[in-house]
Amino acid sequence: MLQRPEEPRVLAAVRQELAGTHDAVVAQQAGGAPPLHEVLRDPEVLATLLEMTRGTCAYCERPVEAHGSDAATTTQHRPAWGAVGLDGSADLAAYGWLAYSWENLFPACPDCIRTRGTRFPVVGARATTPEELVDEDALLLDPLLDDPVMHLRHAPDGTVQPLTERGRVSIDLLALNREALVRARRAVGEGEWDADDESFRTLRRQTGRSTMRLAMAEAPPVGPELPPTPSQGYDLSSAVAGQEQYFGTAQWIERVVIRNFRPIRDLDLDFSRSTSGRGPWTVLLGENGSGKSSVLHALALTLMGGDQRRALSIDARAYLRHGARKGLVQVYLSGRTEPLELAWAKGDTEFTGPEPVPALLLGYGATRLLPRGTPPGPDNRVVRVDNLFDPLLPLTDPTAWLLTLDDATFGDVSRGIHGMLALDPSSGLERRRGRVILRQGSSISDLASLSDGYQSMVVMACDILRSVLRLWSHASLAEGIVLLDEIGAHLHPRWRLRIVGALRDLLPRVQFVVTTHDPLCLRGIVDGEVVVVRRNNDGDVITLTDLPPVTGMSIEQLLTSEHFGLGSTDDPEVAELWEQYYRLKALTKPTDEEAARLERVRSRLDTLEQLGTTERERLLLASADDYIASRRQSGDAEAPTTAEVTARLTALWDEHLPRSWR
Repeated sequence: MLQRPEEPRVLAAVRQELAGTHDAVVAQQAGGAPPLHEVLRDPEVLATLLEMTRGTCAYCERPVEAHGSDAATTTQHRPAWGAVGLDGSADLAAYGWLAYSWENLFPACPDCIRTRGTRFPVVGARATTPEELVDEDALLLDPLLDDPVMHLRHAPDGTVQPLTERGRVSIDLLALNREALVRARRAVGEGEWDADDESFRTLRRQTGRSTMRLAMAEAPPVGPELPPTPSQGYDLSSAVAGQEQYFGTAQWIERVVIRNFRPIRDLDLDFSRSTSGRGPWTVLLGENGSGKSSVLHALALTLMGGDQRRALSIDARAYLRHGARKGLVQVYLSGRTEPLELAWAKGDTEFTGPEPVPALLLGYGATRLLPRGTPPGPDNRVVRVDNLFDPLLPLTDPTAWLLTLDDATFGDVSRGIHGMLALDPSSGLERRRGRVILRQGSSISDLASLSDGYQSMVVMACDILRSVLRLWSHASLAEGIVLLDEIGAHLHPRWRLRIVGALRDLLPRVQFVVTTHDPLCLRGIVDGEVVVVRRNNDGDVITLTDLPPVTGMSIEQLLTSEHFGLGSTDDPEVAELWEQYYRLKALTKPTDEEAARLERVRSRLDTLEQLGTTERERLLLASADDYIASRRQSGDAEAPTTAEVTARLTALWDEHLPRSWR
């Protein structure tokens, strides 16, 4: 069992300094999570916690580091704001008094933090004082106070099975059966054991007992494995069981496999690479016609359920790749070991697929405007993707909804819209005599009279907020999946720079999967959240994910990076020459004419001094060209990784260049 070390002095000092501010902190919490003191990001605090857990995440027990994009973070076991129960109810100020308590802090990996959010379900009343903590019936296992062997069983296939109700809830809250964890645990179970490796302690203890009879005799008795939770359809308005399927665990897309779907022959996309501690984003970046919108359609068709597909009159024949006999889409959700599958064959008019996923699912096409004429009534479906499949279908006018909000909620919505539109302090949404207006200085406009750009932003944001606030008490706690085609459509460049950050601030726990071809829309994206989608010489859709970080890149750097691949931002002729060069260089069996054309293009680039002016430059650029051409043809499937290319260039450098140049 783990033991908590002595509290770091820096934390004790801050806690003593803040002792008396509890009431002020609680007062802030009604309007949103109050800012936390920098001490929770202090390296000494994190290092001490990691020493306690022996360099692992306190919850999933995978190894973590103190630095880097996948580093652990100090997290609160009982959340200081917005504790959410299994029915979706939230107590905003439940554990504010534990915000800086040493006993309440643990190191956790980004995946566990992001998946769990502020969920902390209890049976009965929540503790309101330190003395009541002993009697609180918490459902999430405490990494120090609870022995996981009593609640969890590790199976040979790498999955974790519950032995108790608390074990089941903990598996769901933390998505302990997410694909990456299952693979890692399976590898530990099948491989050689390192006595110094502290990862997956519970697995090692249980597996050790199963192979050592003496140790097994000492094992405490445990109850039978609980049966798996059935995955029947859900109804948020009815039973507790239906609500728990939605609120009990984050339902985020981790991976999608697509075969023979429109232009896509075979794609395998990993959506779990985000390094953000908030809701994950995935940006599908590519030119028009590259196939990125087809990925959104494949996700929506798989997750929406059969009733929605029939209501939209979806004809499966329109989605089968030309010349293919059958198609398949597999969507892996967080915490699930088996994918949701959508299948169809040539001649089928309907898909065979799962029930709708227990999550809020919204989809929007490139045109997101108000209806003309009499607006339709409110649409309260949990799954709404109509506009994604028909972008000309208008969204619901949010005016009536905005007029029904209480002042506090309307204030939250107005502040969110204000940030998205980058308005000055004197501007914003207002309610006046039964109207909702956007005031900008002395100018006042109804929503219906706004420009397409303003409408696109305001109407979409209100549409999402109206949906999430039907289910969640606060937008900061709300979860769901939003599929958004061409996120920057109709937007002023200033808004394109802000929209990702603004939506992340407004809906920090919602997963967005968006498409764009605009470098401005990458502002606010973090490492691991960009997938480049393009066509190769054979017309197949390929993807690139081994990409440099976009954070801090200038627009020109983005345009000439792997994300956009422009040869030049100054001369269109040079950009076109590079495009031809890489396309021809990627051909495995060029014709005589194609080989001659490649030589002409190479000669022209050489004349323009694009291929280097010294032996050193030519050698390095020629090696880089081979890598770029290969990657443009095969994507991530066969092209070498950045690390492998770096190793090759280093070897060439050592082999061919004079020692004095190194």
